[in-house]
Amino acid sequence: MKKGVLLLFILALSACGAMGIGSNHKTMVYNNSDNMITVTSDSGVYRVEPNNNINIYSKEHISIQNKNKNCSQVNVERELNSGAVFLDIIPGILFGIIPIFVDAVTNNLYRMPEAYSYSCAG
Repeated sequence: MKKGVLLLFILALSACGAMGIGSNHKTMVYNNSDNMITVTSDSGVYRVEPNNNINIYSKEHISIQNKNKNCSQVNVERELNSGAVFLDIIPGILFGIIPIFVDAVTNNLYRMPEAYSYSCAG
């Protein structure tokens, strides 16, 4: 019985990204431009007034568009969650592919930046 509980505990610790390290899918988008921007993510489409901000939930990427034709569209991409990958490999090597598989299925191998500031004056 103790071995079973210990094995479950170790398996849970080996999937560190799924337990909170890699669960950052919220990005605070700041609109530092002179115009309203449109922010598109997998959670919806949002409009942000000049000099305001909004929390956006997205697992993939965020697209920002400005009505001003002189301002180009910006894509905020997700980045590799190196902390979760490191912990999946070092203690996870004892369990083979299970820790990386768990984090990949739960979409925690990558994370969105915590904040992004959009600027375009024109």
